[in-house]
Amino acid sequence: MTDDEFAALIIGDQDQDNDNEHAQAQACLDLFEKDRGRRAASALEIRNWADVQDPGTLRFRILRRLRADQAWTKAVKRIWIDIPAPLSSRPPMGQRISLTLAEAAVITRLSEDAIFDAIANGRIAGMQDMHDVWHVERAELLHVFASQRVEAVKSAAANDRPLDAATLILEVGISALVRHAGDKLRRRRFWWRRAG
Repeated sequence: MTDDEFAALIIGDQDQDNDNEHAQAQACLDLFEKDRGRRAASALEIRNWADVQDPGTLRFRILRRLRADQAWTKAVKRIWIDIPAPLSSRPPMGQRISLTLAEAAVITRLSEDAIFDAIANGRIAGMQDMHDVWHVERAELLHVFASQRVEAVKSAAANDRPLDAATLILEVGISALVRHAGDKLRRRRFWWRRAG
């Protein structure tokens, strides 16, 4: 995948507005998280992940995710006049990222028993699969255990923070500008040598 194809994948068309750029970058980050099981820490990780995939398939997956988000928002607006805030911000069922109790324990720095107690007490919704493994939604888990999350973020190094969509757009945009400026300067240098 070339640099221009990667930038078009993340940022989209140049005719798009900022909301669409942000939504496309967020869809790419969500797909990375779904595939890798963790959030991206840098644009280089996103680039390496995108390079090993078929560009057409990845573009299709991003567009499908964008359409699902738009359909979800439209459906919520059609049902409720005053949309409850937690519902409108909650992604559709197929796009939620669930964690096992062991993964949830690592994220919150609590024991699996403490998380299971929260499920038993009704503070978190949990679901048991066919193999008797419990799953919880990451967003709900981090909402309930926000204080542990804040402590974990404070104790983590600044480099360990996950990448957000706005930062990804800026990094890809800046690298595209630098690349195009370098190409322009190289063309000038070669022209200067030929003229002399």
